[in-house]
Amino acid sequence: MSFTSNGGKRPQEEADAALVQLPHELLFEIISLLSSTTDLLSLALTCSSLYSHVVPYHTEYRVLRIRTLHPTLFAHLARRTDLTRNIREVHISEKHNYTRGDRMPRSLVDLKVDGDPRLNGSGIYGTDGERIQALNVCKALRCMTRLESFTWEWNGVYTTEQTHGHYGSARKRVVVRPMSEPRFEDAILAEVARKPTVKEFGVSGPFGMHVNGPSADNKFEYPVWHVSNLTSLNLTGDTFLRTGNILPLCIMLSRSPNLECLTIPLEFKHLSILLLPNLKRVNLPLLSGSSTDVDESARVFVENHPGIEELSWYPIGTPRLGRGVLPRLRKLRGNMGLMRALAESDDREEVQLSQPAIVPAVASQSSQPSTSGLLTVGPRKKNKRLSVIPEAEEAEPENVEDDDGDEDDDGEATPPAPSPMPLPEEDEHEHEPPSPSSSSVQYAPYSSEFASSPSSQPASPMITISAPPSTPTSLQLSSPATSRLLRPLESLDIQCLSASALLSLGPMFMDRTALRELLMPNLGSPDELREVARVFKEVRLVHIPGVYLPQEDESPHPTSLSVDEIVEILPMFEQLEVVRGNALWRAARRAVAGGEDEMDADGNEVKNKVHEVLGVLARVCPGLKEVDHCDWYERRGGFKRVVVQRTLVEMPKVASESESVIVHMEDGELDVEEVEVVSYSVRKPVAREYFDIFDGAFN
Repeated sequence: MSFTSNGGKRPQEEADAALVQLPHELLFEIISLLSSTTDLLSLALTCSSLYSHVVPYHTEYRVLRIRTLHPTLFAHLARRTDLTRNIREVHISEKHNYTRGDRMPRSLVDLKVDGDPRLNGSGIYGTDGERIQALNVCKALRCMTRLESFTWEWNGVYTTEQTHGHYGSARKRVVVRPMSEPRFEDAILAEVARKPTVKEFGVSGPFGMHVNGPSADNKFEYPVWHVSNLTSLNLTGDTFLRTGNILPLCIMLSRSPNLECLTIPLEFKHLSILLLPNLKRVNLPLLSGSSTDVDESARVFVENHPGIEELSWYPIGTPRLGRGVLPRLRKLRGNMGLMRALAESDDREEVQLSQPAIVPAVASQSSQPSTSGLLTVGPRKKNKRLSVIPEAEEAEPENVEDDDGDEDDDGEATPPAPSPMPLPEEDEHEHEPPSPSSSSVQYAPYSSEFASSPSSQPASPMITISAPPSTPTSLQLSSPATSRLLRPLESLDIQCLSASALLSLGPMFMDRTALRELLMPNLGSPDELREVARVFKEVRLVHIPGVYLPQEDESPHPTSLSVDEIVEILPMFEQLEVVRGNALWRAARRAVAGGEDEMDADGNEVKNKVHEVLGVLARVCPGLKEVDHCDWYERRGGFKRVVVQRTLVEMPKVASESESVIVHMEDGELDVEEVEVVSYSVRKPVAREYFDIFDGAFN
């Protein structure tokens, strides 16, 4: 043991003592640099002095997840700006949404001051009270100088109204917006849009219902259009599907060239013109419904992004994917149409984009066809960039001349011109959008030379939207007989997937040795499950349905697996750790019922039977960690979990001879051995992350 000459302290202890002796303000600033709550807890456990500095001043002010805009909480955050500035993540959801998990400051909230209804606005009825609440939220957000993530979801909030007509009265369901007035919503989102540190942004629900194109002075003033330099983005709502909002949305996406995670409605028909080189995770949810026309736009989008690793897409039909599409795909969620498309993609000839995609018009002035290939927005008096939040006015850019001198007659979308308009030089204070080679959206400011054009039509600012380059996923194969592309799929969740379909289609497009997580809702027979375990040997998480439909049996009714079949089949998954589904509970209920109606089985006897079977499974499946429980947890929207805990305990080594027990002794000492003790605990489902595109399916 080595000691130093300074009081016999080790160097590490001396360094810790020096850290604690720093002034309180300096130590507070050093701790503020830690973003992770886990790191904060590790620091707090080193000594009691650091614990008093970390808890609760930092541990409760890193992540804020709340349901509704709580007046007392935001009054506290607006007052204690010294603590608020360290918050990194803010998530706001509906009052009935418990899936994200609540995390908020509690210890330092002064209910006498922050809970005053006159100060936090909760005691003032109407617009005046909501204005005070919005001001507190804006002040709190303004102080969050290190904010990295802001998400706001507001889904499924309705109220009913009584309507009267000629045929009587009726009750109508009306959507409740996040804020009663649009100006309050815009003020809150504007504070977030001004944050250069925000990298994750998402709004889901009836946001921006008052936004549809430019304002009266021809400006795009909605704060969401000004968010830039993001790595994760979630835009889910009808607002982002309106024709008047297509233009600012495309420009907004072009200002985030490093975007890695994107959630956008499948009905957004301009997916084909987007090109995001760093995109890795994509979620294309279907909001209201559409025709198979949206599949073509999504197909082009997927083929133009070969770097996608995680994809959630439920196509309406069966898209015709090109050869070699999605070579890096690791996680997939969709339907059988998507699975068949991937399996058949290498069977057809190479597909190339022979011509640019035709983009629907953003704003149409007449029904006559256009001839210039430019997408236009109505004439405006003064050039304005998309961003109008900063107070300072931007200087007028240099005049830009058109290559051919022609202008659009009606503003409808047409195929791109042979030579697109060159871009003017960007202002040094603005983010430079991607070049035409890496972005599909180009925009040019208004120039006075357009006004002097010999054309009879008035000049208008122009947005050139060109199709992306030829499909980068092309493998340039000379013969269709070339070997297939086996994607390194690790997680698979296909709607209505059966074991037979997995065995026939899976090896055609995926590497069977890479599969780790498998959700299989349909089963034909126990033999199919045995074959799945034999083919996909590396599966660690498997979902087994409670019943299967016999294919060749004389019984036309669904049949549940037996306890013996489960104990026999599950060990065949050599790497098994997690079992999803209610197959174990249905088998135990069937065993307890003994040929009678399974619904008449006693609940306690069923649980005792499951406890007995779990003891056997824990022995034959050494890696088993978790099994689904039979109780449904409504708040998290999932079944509870039975967690298997294994601990090694030292016990005396014993041997049984006839009916006596002999304890081994060596050299006068007790001979011990390590014995594995298995125990169980029931836990609620884990909270779901907002940017988890699979919505907790693989948690």
